[in-house]
Amino acid sequence: MRRAAVIALLLLALPLAHAQEPPNRDYKPPFKGEAVFDPRPAKRAAREAEAARLKAEEDARIQALTVDNPLNGPPPSQQEPAAAPTPDSSDAMPVAEGYVPDAAAVQGYVAPPPPPAVVVPVRSPVDNPRPYGYLVGDTLTQRVQLTVDGKPVELTELPRKDRFGVWISRRSARIDRDPDGSRWLAMEYQIINASKDVDVISLPKLKLRTTTADVFIEVADWPITVGAITASLVRNQGGLLPLQPDRPAPTVALAPIRHQLHLALGGLAATLVLWLGWWRWREWRASAQLPFGRARRRLGRVDAQSDEAWRLLHQAFDASAGRAIQPGTLALLFRARPEFEAARASIERFYAESAARFFGGRPAADGVSLRALCAELRAIERAHER
Repeated sequence: MRRAAVIALLLLALPLAHAQEPPNRDYKPPFKGEAVFDPRPAKRAAREAEAARLKAEEDARIQALTVDNPLNGPPPSQQEPAAAPTPDSSDAMPVAEGYVPDAAAVQGYVAPPPPPAVVVPVRSPVDNPRPYGYLVGDTLTQRVQLTVDGKPVELTELPRKDRFGVWISRRSARIDRDPDGSRWLAMEYQIINASKDVDVISLPKLKLRTTTADVFIEVADWPITVGAITASLVRNQGGLLPLQPDRPAPTVALAPIRHQLHLALGGLAATLVLWLGWWRWREWRASAQLPFGRARRRLGRVDAQSDEAWRLLHQAFDASAGRAIQPGTLALLFRARPEFEAARASIERFYAESAARFFGGRPAADGVSLRALCAELRAIERAHER
């Protein structure tokens, strides 16, 4: 019976204990040797502090509204001046935020400075580079139009060379002018680091100061992707090798060169053939029309010491002078053909030996060579050929 009564009392006491104190869900049994910490008092203190803060804000808001209420009477500036409050006065009324007391009531009061003017940045048209496909070492240019509401503006200074993080660096900044007269700020950036995978980076955000007061040009950041030159893991199979050979130099197409060479050689050969044909035609024409040309061609078919050979040269001299030439009329030959003056001695010797041969004299043993004289006169005749 006693055992049953004790069990009944324990069962009745257990619900009463749970009703007095809510269960602590944050409580964890301590380890052996660890101090027991109950977080419930700290949570209650935090809730009470938050409630006190909210009540203070609400009271301040109500007090600010009641100061400007017209039912409270005329404003403080139209009321009778009151005595300045002292730090020891216990019944000092609270003053709402923004209330300025009368200068006669409070001595030494300094009004707060006016709030600074709000400067609103202006966004200008921006010509951004393509946002993808960059590798280490690539350069890209970002252009910003120097206009505000369609009106041109001037910058106080150009952006300087700088590095932004580990990825990008500004190399230069310049002012470009388009054909339509618009001016652009061109900033050149370069990727200065290699990526192991495709990473997203951004061109830096800028706030450019202009010569116009309180006017700035704001340039938003521009995301771009930077990729790796090679894969971080290369499968050593087939053509996928960790170390690639040097790229071969581009081969030169030989077929067009051969074609041009053949055309040039063909043109050269045709020129030589035409020149040779012209030279042969000129020689044939000279041998058919010029006096000493005909004489030289005929001398090759007769004996050089025969009378016929001598007559052939006499006929050539007569044809060159346009009349019959005798030893006493050689001056007429040189007057008609002054170029023969260079061979005067040989021509006078020819006529002297010819007179001795045909008119009873005895020619000299070492007489003039008819073929040599004819070749000399033919050369003079060719040099002055028209």
